Amino acid sequence: MRRRIWIIAGLLLCGLALATFAVWNKENEPLTQEATLSDGTIVRFEKVFIGTTSYDSYSRIKGIVADYVPKRFQSRWGDRIKTTFSTQPNHLGVLFSTWTKDGKRKQDAPQFLSRMEFVESTGYVFDSPVTGHNSSYNLRCMSDPAFPRRDPMLHLRIFEKETDRLLFDLTLPNPGYQPQVTEWSPEAIPITKTISPFTVTLKHGPSEFKQQYLADDDLEITSTDPRWIVTRPQRHFWSSDATGNLSYVFPGLSPFEPVWKLNIRLWRSSDAEFSADEAWKTRYYPLPSPSKVDKLDLKKILLGVEVEVPMLAPAGTVQDDGGTITVEKTTPNAATGISMEWGSGNGIGPFRRIHSGLPFIPVIYSAVDEETELILTIRDQNGTKLSLDNGGTYGMNGSNMRIVRFEPKPESTEVQLEVIVNKGRTFEFFVTPQKPVRETSLESK
Repeated sequence: MRRRIWIIAGLLLCGLALATFAVWNKENEPLTQEATLSDGTIVRFEKVFIGTTSYDSYSRIKGIVADYVPKRFQSRWGDRIKTTFSTQPNHLGVLFSTWTKDGKRKQDAPQFLSRMEFVESTGYVFDSPVTGHNSSYNLRCMSDPAFPRRDPMLHLRIFEKETDRLLFDLTLPNPGYQPQVTEWSPEAIPITKTISPFTVTLKHGPSEFKQQYLADDDLEITSTDPRWIVTRPQRHFWSSDATGNLSYVFPGLSPFEPVWKLNIRLWRSSDAEFSADEAWKTRYYPLPSPSKVDKLDLKKILLGVEVEVPMLAPAGTVQDDGGTITVEKTTPNAATGISMEWGSGNGIGPFRRIHSGLPFIPVIYSAVDEETELILTIRDQNGTKLSLDNGGTYGMNGSNMRIVRFEPKPESTEVQLEVIVNKGRTFEFFVTPQKPVRETSLESK
């Protein structure tokens, strides 16, 4: 009798779960927030978010029920896609999915947007070109560091690549809304700041800027250490506001903000003089054999940065199979690019496999702050620079890795790696968006 009661109760619970699932499962309902591209691809707007978001192709209730249903029955409900997307800190992420005309997931869709516009309640428009995206399955995630954060609702316009046709005009809750902001106080132009060894003076306000960044005419830079100015210092410029927005061109931020912060970071140029605790040169090594890597196992600490140089590798595919490193030669017409596969390679850092169309040296180093850059240069026995400057940085488990590729000259027989830890200085200037900028912005929008 008791067994029969339990069976009946179980059936009732299953029926209740299925009834709830039928009510809440909205996957088959047509979505209103979708658009059709010129090639027939259907794009669905999924969500906006800050930081990290999860995606589940099952509805919330369907996902809960699926966790308690045997896997042999789950296959009848269609493939389940669960993944996460992250943006850079404090950036807004915009997530889309792509579909074929017959409702199947389209995973090979290229970049399909030209720009995103965020319309502020003041009338100002944050206009952001779309230059890249993160993708997984049929999902595409774009991110942007500047949008209206003082508005509780986010007005978003999205345009198609090539045609520049308006695809979406959406108004939705703003995930980055800040009802309370700690405001900044402006400073009077000219503004002078000193961080040893530099003294920097901002001579002009925003209304006098002639370029999209702080130019030489806008600044006066002096140094008590001639090594920093014997050649023109490297510069990195960005502007920000009190709500957390960033822009790497001028203006880029709403002129209706009370204050902008103009930021400029200065480093010594790569050909400046560096001291022994900032720079390190390895000895010269013969060019690598086409069929094997040369293990170097070099380590050095520069200004607290731990640097490791595991090997010198030829062009081709270098693979670490748990301690045994093999090389597959590249073909004569192979591309000179680079690709990697994550893994636990003991000899080649955080990668199990690295392919490069050119010889290379991997450099692993401990995490550094934003003011610190590593200058990595490979030269031959004649002092001729062989290394390329576009190797990229890859992070994993608190460390970074750079793949420094180089192209030997016909006369090159040996190579040497130079590592420089270049500490920068960051200056902040708080300025008021001046009246001509406000009027121009308002009239143009």
